[in-house]
Amino acid sequence: MRRLVELVSLVSLVSLAALGVAGCGAKARPVAPPPTVVETGPEADVLVRTWIVDKHVMVKGSALETSDAQGFYGRTIEVTAKGFVSPWQGTCEAAARTLERRQLVEVVKELGVKASDLNVLEKFGFGDEVAEFRLQCNDRESPPPFLIYVSNNKAMTCNRGACYLLIQF
Repeated sequence: MRRLVELVSLVSLVSLAALGVAGCGAKARPVAPPPTVVETGPEADVLVRTWIVDKHVMVKGSALETSDAQGFYGRTIEVTAKGFVSPWQGTCEAAARTLERRQLVEVVKELGVKASDLNVLEKFGFGDEVAEFRLQCNDRESPPPFLIYVSNNKAMTCNRGACYLLIQF
């Protein structure tokens, strides 16, 4: 009887050891970080798409000719979940992004958009609330951030003295 108890104990120990070894060999799944407001905010769904340059407004002190800015009409900007492609910065396959919610009048003032063009932005469809996305390309050295402003399913980005108004493709 004593031998039977020893045998059962030995089998139990071997089984536990086998489970322990199997457990140690199993790879733990990495825990994904929780999604950020940049990924889950209502504006994020609007941002990720293909945009078409529809119009433009000039900023104060711009040396850019209107015809130069009009040359970008119909060009596309593609924003993906990971990166972007723009006529000004080319292709960026990996971009970090941040989101700041702002008032349109603050954005207009900061960018130097002429006060008379505020009306153009409002007629275009921009509301008082604007989501400013800052996309920072991680696959090149020290690129300037690509800023895109989203409001009411419309967008705007600025480059070299003009702000381009974007519609969804």
